[in-house]
Amino acid sequence: MIRVCFILTSLFLLLSCSNIEWVINESNDNKILKNRTLVSFNGEKEELFAQELFLYFGKADIQEYVLDISFKEKRENRLVKKNQVAEKTDFEMIINYKLYHSRKGCEILDQKIVTKFSFAPKSFGYNFGTDKSLERLYKNSIRKNINNFIRLVPKNDAPDCL
Repeated sequence: MIRVCFILTSLFLLLSCSNIEWVINESNDNKILKNRTLVSFNGEKEELFAQELFLYFGKADIQEYVLDISFKEKRENRLVKKNQVAEKTDFEMIINYKLYHSRKGCEILDQKIVTKFSFAPKSFGYNFGTDKSLERLYKNSIRKNINNFIRLVPKNDAPDCL
């Protein structure tokens, strides 16, 4: 009887966990831009976005690539109470990436990537936990956007021009 229960439980766990998607896997094999890219901003300059870019690209020891970035953010209050307090806010980050090869003098990639997320504060007014939660959502969204761009960059060391 114990053996039957164990087999049924194991079978249930095996079938219910068959579609697990590993979300934390952030290993990008494409490291050709690391410490070789000069990053320049146009438009709005978001401090958290600049920090995440520096964490990925590092200091440009060899300026082989130039990454021109245009950052724009849209915030929209979706649910608003009578006293004008937002219960839910939608964020949309629109980032245009243009990657140039400085030696060849040509454009490698021109891509617009849009990332969206929603935030519902748990408390109205100032709340440290709510602010940290928003900051974490914002950073995760930025990282997702940067990783989506990195996946589009050609993986070879001498990429072709457009």
